[in-house]
Amino acid sequence: MDRIKILDEALWPSVPKDVIAEAERAAKESPVWIARQGNGHIVAMDGPGDPEIATGDILFIAEVAPSQS
Repeated sequence: MDRIKILDEALWPSVPKDVIAEAERAAKESPVWIARQGNGHIVAMDGPGDPEIATGDILFIAEVAPSQS
């Protein structure tokens, strides 16, 4: 958890463990965000501006820092 900066304490308990693990694996060279999409799904994503992000409101829950090599 030392790589995770929680941005929304209220939503953090609702983040599935597999999404946290996915975000930690994906954050190799750049940060990855855990967010709740407008449709209610909680996902790991590259961040603002990613063309694959679903449209609608996005609430950022946490930022996962790149892994230390």
